[in-house]
Amino acid sequence: MKDQDASLARTADIRQRILAGLEDVLARRPFGEIAVADIVASAGMSKRAFYEVYPHKAACLMDHADRFHARWVLELEQEVLAAPDRLAGAEVALRAFLKNVHDRPLLARAHLVDLYGLGADAVALRREMKHRYAAMLQRLAGGGDRTGMVDLDEETALRIIGAIDDVLITLTFGDVEDGEFDRLAGATVALVRAVFVGLWVEQAWGPVDLRRLAAGGPPDVS
Repeated sequence: MKDQDASLARTADIRQRILAGLEDVLARRPFGEIAVADIVASAGMSKRAFYEVYPHKAACLMDHADRFHARWVLELEQEVLAAPDRLAGAEVALRAFLKNVHDRPLLARAHLVDLYGLGADAVALRREMKHRYAAMLQRLAGGGDRTGMVDLDEETALRIIGAIDDVLITLTFGDVEDGEFDRLAGATVALVRAVFVGLWVEQAWGPVDLRRLAAGGPPDVS
């Protein structure tokens, strides 16, 4: 039993160091230009150790993306729950997420784009990542404070994630200046706010009479 525990601990340590090595190299080079030799050099490991854990480079990236975004879902959700209200917390968390992508575009590109070229399992993982974020939105929308009680269905949640994805992918390609980042972040936050406020109003009071509102009348609901 002790030998088995020692073996598991060794494997976990190797995996952690290799994943850290991959993340370090992705700070400077696109995933397509990275070889296993680059990853193990950064990790201070041997190729033999790498292949004890991963059959190939793609499996290493998939594991990194899976763990990274599972952690981010938890951290973002906790940040929202710690805020005075859900909507304000969501805006802070979304800006933090966008800033993380802006600061590490090659890492984000590997997770958001490169996975699609790594086969069916990687594509399935990419879809699962989207569903995790959508499920987080659903949990937060249906939460207990007065600003968070929105019945958000999965399809709408996925569409919100898809819209955010478009912004994230923009941030991973090209050099986005700080001013342009602020504009993109502001527009993304405004979109999410509009969706949630709109859902809250309609679910609380019924559909808004948009024709009356466009004509300059009060935003009566029908």
